[in-house]
Amino acid sequence: MSQTTQASSEAEWVGRLLAYQASLTSCRSRRELQFAIVNEGVGLLGRHQAWLGEPGTLGRLQPIAVSGLADLDRNTPFSFWFSHLCQWALDQDLPVVVASPDRLSSELAREGSEWMPAHALGCRLLGPREEPLGILWLCRNEPFSTEECEVAAWIARQAGFALWGWRSERSRLARVVQRVWGRRLAWLTLAVVFLLGCIPVRLSVLAPGEVTPLQPTPVTAPTDGVVQRVWVTPSQPVKAGDLLVTFDDTVIRNRLQVARKTLDIARAESQRAASKAFADDQSKAELQILDARAREKAAEVAYLAELLERMRITAPVEGVAVFADASEWIGKPVQTGERIMLVSDPEEVELTLHVSADDAIPLASGTPVQMYLNVAPLSSLAATVRQTSYEALPVGEGNTAYVLKAAFDNTQARPRLGLKGTAKLFAEPVPLAYYLLRKPIAWLRRAAGL
Repeated sequence: MSQTTQASSEAEWVGRLLAYQASLTSCRSRRELQFAIVNEGVGLLGRHQAWLGEPGTLGRLQPIAVSGLADLDRNTPFSFWFSHLCQWALDQDLPVVVASPDRLSSELAREGSEWMPAHALGCRLLGPREEPLGILWLCRNEPFSTEECEVAAWIARQAGFALWGWRSERSRLARVVQRVWGRRLAWLTLAVVFLLGCIPVRLSVLAPGEVTPLQPTPVTAPTDGVVQRVWVTPSQPVKAGDLLVTFDDTVIRNRLQVARKTLDIARAESQRAASKAFADDQSKAELQILDARAREKAAEVAYLAELLERMRITAPVEGVAVFADASEWIGKPVQTGERIMLVSDPEEVELTLHVSADDAIPLASGTPVQMYLNVAPLSSLAATVRQTSYEALPVGEGNTAYVLKAAFDNTQARPRLGLKGTAKLFAEPVPLAYYLLRKPIAWLRRAAGL
């Protein structure tokens, strides 16, 4: 009777194992197989929980399926703890690893006290060529016997072979697709890229721009001196003859007073010699010398008087005063010809552009320009290049740029002097490939020293 009962029990075990194997081989997708591995055969080994881990993108084992859960969030504390548990099992280098809180490290046992039962088996899932596919964990509160460990190893072999079969099928399908369509898709991709690269587009470049006077009249220092006062403010309207700047005239005024006294003395000496010339031959001889000295002093007085008049600079034409700040000029020594400000008609403006030497493209007179002012970035002003510099000029700190002048379209309102923004300049159409690769090719050429 006992032999019959034992045989019946073994037959029941074999039936359960075959039913578990049949449930794995009947899955119709890899995701269904993962779900079946952890949920089918609940009565096997009397397990309470089952976890399935597979390698992720970075090669670390991460939970793929958990018994009793339809979906699993991989960004949870359990997922991070599970990865460390699987790494611990891999370090044991055994097909079946017996895990319990007393076998784990204190940190791993403490972190997993919330999820891990008293005993667990970590079964490595291997393919036919012993390639690692993941780890299956079987957990319960009672310890596992040696026979149960062998049964767990058999379960792991069946699950590993099923996972390998789906991966092999997916790889075989990928190879078929690559063999049939790979070469055709490659040529089609090259053809599409070539055709897209031949699409003509307008070559363009961005450059900083500023609204500047069209025909400004410079106001320069007439002589060396020190600015005493600036009588106008930036952008103030002025009329012809209005006082703009005065210089410190203390030295010139004192020299003029001394020269006038010296002139009076020279004229007095010349008159005295003239009155004696009728009776005294010596006085007659000195008369020409004294008369020449009086004319010299008169010329000096006229020069100093003219120089004193230059200490007051007036507006040469009607317009607005264009300069930065009056306080920057007060007390500043200037040299003859140094520009202090500009006087310009506010309606006569143009666009000054600085195109970096590294971004230079073929630009000629008549090139269209779209100017986006900083004060109105959503709208643009139309302009046309009328003048380009022959060579790049130094601007800023160690940079060089080509200076371009552009005239605004007459159909639009004139912007205010001094406004700045970014301009987009358009050149002749070029292929899209050249438009995209122009800067990388230039960078490679400079890097290679060509």
